[in-house]
Amino acid sequence: MKVLRYLIFVLICNFSIAQEVVCPRIMDYMENHLPHSGVLKREGDFVYVDVDDDYIHHLIGLIEQEGFQEPPYFGKSDLVGAHISVIYSAEEAQVIAECGETIYFTPIRCERVHPHKWLEMDEVYFIVVDAPRLDQIREKYGLPTREYPFHITIGVKPAEQ
Repeated sequence: MKVLRYLIFVLICNFSIAQEVVCPRIMDYMENHLPHSGVLKREGDFVYVDVDDDYIHHLIGLIEQEGFQEPPYFGKSDLVGAHISVIYSAEEAQVIAECGETIYFTPIRCERVHPHKWLEMDEVYFIVVDAPRLDQIREKYGLPTREYPFHITIGVKPAEQ
C-alpha cells in the first residue's frame, strides 16, 4: 500500500509546477562520490532502478536546513529505498526481461516540485537524470514516452497540518 501511495504521489507531481534550482554542492557531490548506475528491479508491478541509498542519506544533509526530510521509503522490507521509477503499477507491465541489468544514468539538474496538498507534502526535491536505456525499455514494452523526466527523489517537505 505504501508503494502504491508513493506512486500516486509521483504521478501527481507531474501535474505540479516544477522549477529548476541552483544546486552546485549536490551536483558536485554526486559527480565525485556517488555511482551513476543502478540495477533494474521489480517489486510487484513497479519497475525501478535501485540506486545507492547514499543518494538520499548523504544528500539530504545539504537540504535539511530548508525543511526537507528523507523520503518515506526506507526501513521496511516492502520499501524500495533510493530509486528511479521506470514503470508504474498502473501501467501494467508484463515480464521485464531486463530486470537485473545495470542501468547507467547521468545526473542533469536539481528540481523542486510543489505537489497537491492532499498528498501531505509541501515540496519535493529531486535530481533529474538522463537514462536513455530506460526510454528504450519503456518503448520495447509498448509504454508511452514519459511526460516528465526520470529522477531520484532526495527529500520531501511535509505539508503543515
